Amino acid sequence: MDHAKANDTQAAGGNDRIIAEELERLLESPLFVRSPVLSRLLQFLVEHRLRGGRSSPKAYAIATEALGRSADFDPAVDSYPRVMVGRLRTLLDRYYADTPWIHRLRVPQGSYEVVVQHRVAPPERSLDGRNGEGDVKTAPGGDQAGSPRVPGTAARGTPPRYGRWIIAFVLVALALFALWTLRSGPDRLFVGTSVPVATLEVSEPVSGNRPNSRALARAIDSKLRDGVRRFALIDLLSAKAPGAATSRSADYRLDVSMVVNQQGAGEVTLVLNRVGDQRAIWSQQVRVADDNMPNIAAMEPSIAQIAGDYGVIVRDQVQREPERFSPGYPCLAQFNRLRQMRNMPYARQVEACLRATLKQNDRDPVALAALSLLRFGDWQPQRMTPAGREAFDEARSLALRAYESSPSSSAGLFAMSRANFYAGDCQRGNTMGEAALRLNPYDPDMAGFLGLFKITCGQAEAGEALLRRSLALDDSSPGVPAVTLAFILSQRGEQAEASAVLGQMPSPSTMEPQFLMVRAIVLARQGDVAAGQAEWRRLLAYTRQPANASPETVLGRFMITPAVIQRASAALRDSGVVPAKPAP
Repeated sequence: MDHAKANDTQAAGGNDRIIAEELERLLESPLFVRSPVLSRLLQFLVEHRLRGGRSSPKAYAIATEALGRSADFDPAVDSYPRVMVGRLRTLLDRYYADTPWIHRLRVPQGSYEVVVQHRVAPPERSLDGRNGEGDVKTAPGGDQAGSPRVPGTAARGTPPRYGRWIIAFVLVALALFALWTLRSGPDRLFVGTSVPVATLEVSEPVSGNRPNSRALARAIDSKLRDGVRRFALIDLLSAKAPGAATSRSADYRLDVSMVVNQQGAGEVTLVLNRVGDQRAIWSQQVRVADDNMPNIAAMEPSIAQIAGDYGVIVRDQVQREPERFSPGYPCLAQFNRLRQMRNMPYARQVEACLRATLKQNDRDPVALAALSLLRFGDWQPQRMTPAGREAFDEARSLALRAYESSPSSSAGLFAMSRANFYAGDCQRGNTMGEAALRLNPYDPDMAGFLGLFKITCGQAEAGEALLRRSLALDDSSPGVPAVTLAFILSQRGEQAEASAVLGQMPSPSTMEPQFLMVRAIVLARQGDVAAGQAEWRRLLAYTRQPANASPETVLGRFMITPAVIQRASAALRDSGVVPAKPAP
């Protein structure tokens, strides 16, 4: 008995060693490097096992300790841990499908526990034609490697040479499969059916019985529906007839209630709910009437923040499935996340899933426009190189395809507008940009970049109005438009307002070179030249330029238009951030 216990202990120790070694190999593999959330989850499950956990970890512990959920997480209503463990099983299967293995890690269905699965010798065929045991055994709990052979029995089966040929054949097949995997490129990681966009239902506004309340409720309902349906990443369900059942279940529901007092002032409360778990994820109160004067335009920022390309719904989808890059909606959501977070290594993963999306539908104007913008981003830092020219040509070709595929969509029109501006064609850029904005006047991103393009083309007043419109619609991810507005204000001597605009920008944007440049100028003009020069040194480090580099050289690393570079360089010298040009 003591001998048996010793064997069990030794086997358990051997399996712990296997688990630790496999974990190290898995975390270093490209599949898991590209999936940091699933890597953390696997590491948590393994550490629980190696600490001697007598049972599977609980869903609550997985959610709060491995997946970053808050302490109020309720596993009874939120299936997030189960979903993510399912994704981990799939990722493990993908890894081991491409990797020859003797033992592998598994998370059995219905469990959160990591176990070792051993591959033993190929199955032997008995002389009477009956098959022996399979070639794979899972070691639950104690992780036994397999049943021992009964002493004294002869091994009945095919000759060893035949078994070796089978093994050789399997290894060759695995090698050919691995070669096919490598040759098929990164797009293989994104195969599958294109995922549709999230759906939204707008509930009928709850209002009083007075005629003015009912009229205002109808106006608000119409405004919300008209605004939301203009965005490409939201599928708005039609309003149902009174007493009719909803024909299609929505992913999200927007509840609207309003109160109008005796004086005619009204407030609307918007609550956005995730239908799957019946949780409210966003709310806002908006004053829409004052002294009997309706102001439905006050609803426009709410429309932009709910339905925008990186609005509340898209952010919620990405937060719940941060590692999902499936073709279609998940990929487009990740593209907009990339624009917000400015994570360049992440760009190639987004590019791969966009190309996979276009393989399934090569006329999708939104995906074409997204890939075009991504390639313009590749072009900007390497404009004078062959790779830069190749990126520009592809970006313009993709923009043209987006426009030709859907000439009456805001995505197709604005893709071609941007391509025209980058090519220096202000007239066509303005015409197509304004047409795109008429199709979706609630898009803060389009308004901001059209304003930037107009300023570059010498239309300062119209451009500034669009920049302010962009920030009024949604100031959560302003980026370059906000920096441009701050620069204009600083040039006019309005340093306090310029500083306020910069101070409201979210952290990813504050690491951009445009932000560092404008902040340096504003700080110096407010009297803190040393702080401005410190920002300039950060910009030099960002662009990898020497301390004596001219501002024209530094700004040319991330700006395109010569006239804009000249104006910004002059502002840097005039403010004292960099030394003035020596007299001739």
